[in-house]
Formats: sequence, structure tokens, C-alpha cells
Amino acid sequence: MAGLPASAPFKACDPATPSSGIMLPHLVSPPAAVRQVLAAYAVRHCVHIVEIGGAGLPITGFLTNRPETVTVIDPKIPEFSATTLNGAPCRVHHHTAKLQEVEIAPAAPYALVLLGLSLKPFGALGATPPELLTLAAGADVLVIDYALELERAQGQIGALMATRLAPPIIDLSLTINDAAVCSSGFARRRFLVFDRA
Repeated sequence: MAGLPASAPFKACDPATPSSGIMLPHLVSPPAAVRQVLAAYAVRHCVHIVEIGGAGLPITGFLTNRPETVTVIDPKIPEFSATTLNGAPCRVHHHTAKLQEVEIAPAAPYALVLLGLSLKPFGALGATPPELLTLAAGADVLVIDYALELERAQGQIGALMATRLAPPIIDLSLTINDAAVCSSGFARRRFLVFDRA
């Protein structure tokens, strides 16, 4: 894992290389990026990719395919747009916003990525609004990663899993043995991938 620098995101975005946003201290280390690598592999055949979250380490810079659109929504990510990714035309947009503030209607088929699941309510809107559950149900590929000790994630994972008709095709237990991740209490994780099969 020693070759994954913290600056890996946005390696291929044109015309500019934006800042990654606010990096949580326990996600700075290279071992924490394994989640993005796995997610990028899971969505490698997807034409449209939506990520909820991702500040500091969005999936954009880990993608190796040539999607048509990549949308990342997180209140801590800098606003960013580009017209190419990995040397091919792609509409890349990073929205500085809470999920509940943005209308999302991705073209089908699409992938939905939720790494570090830890959504928060916004005003009167809950952390898992109906729009999110509709997105999860409609995604051809759904990728979720969450910390087993995070109560907020435990309260959200059931509703998200209930949107799928079949069990996950990948259900991994991960332990990130990095000092910062371990001290955060979020080292033990579950990584899920659902598809249409």
C-alpha cells in the first residue's frame, strides 16, 4: 500500500486539479484508501457514478474506467467541475452540499457509492430521506462501506439494504490496522456491493 499518496484523488481530472477538501484525520493514511480502490473496481463498468460523501477522498481520482458522468455530493468537498476524466469526455461535478439540498436524477444505468456511511439529518429532513432510498433501489451497482462501531451507520444500513431484492454479491469484513484509524474506533468495517443479478 505504500504507493498510495494522500493526493491520489483527481489525478486525471482536467482542466484543473482541485483540492480534495476536508480530510478526516483517520482517513489520511494510505491503508484507508483501500475502500476507494475496491469501490472503483466495483463500479468499473458503470456509465454514471454518484457518490454521497467523499470529502477529502472522493472516488473520482480512483476511477480507472471512462464513465460519462461522475457526481460527488458532500458538504465538505470543494465545488468542482470538469469535462474530462481519464483522457475521455466526462461530466465531473462535485457539489458542496448536503444530500438533502441537491436534487439527484442520474441517467440510468448508474452506480451509487456510500463510503463511510454516516449521513446526518438536515433540518426537518432525516438522514436517510426517501430520495436516498429511491436512489439506492434504482442503482445498478450499490457500494456501501461503514464502520461497525458507528451507531449512526448502524441505524441507516438496514433501510439501505432493504432497498435491494438480492443479497450483496460482495460482503467483506475489513480491519484497517492503521494507528489513526484504530484510535478513531472505526477500524472494523463492512464493505458491501450489490448489483442487479
